Amino acid sequence: MLTPLQFSQLVAAAWSGPAVAHHATISHYVSTTGYQATQYQVSYHVGEACFIAPWQAQECPFQAVAAAVAAAAAAGVPVCRRHAQRAISRAVWGLTGAPALRPGFACRARRHRCAPLRHA
Repeated sequence: MLTPLQFSQLVAAAWSGPAVAHHATISHYVSTTGYQATQYQVSYHVGEACFIAPWQAQECPFQAVAAAVAAAAAAGVPVCRRHAQRAISRAVWGLTGAPALRPGFACRARRHRCAPLRHA
């Protein structure tokens, strides 16, 4: 579903607490009989503390991120769960092929740069 880079970017975007290091892991298993499974695991490291989702690996990348943020919030880390929810929602929105909620930076820059040229 997500590339490792996309998953790591989602994990970083969902965090809103103090400075942190994060680990985002995607494990894919294929048995000789054809059974396949993909699991996602997220851990946030603040200082010497490590916050991992209580159920360890999840089958859904968004659930893994939400569970890790919830584990940190339950441990008393000042993290905004609403921020994580918005980051996950934006990622899901983008993966569905829906249009962006607002124009990107390049679009806004072109609009502001080209406006004086058209009316000169």
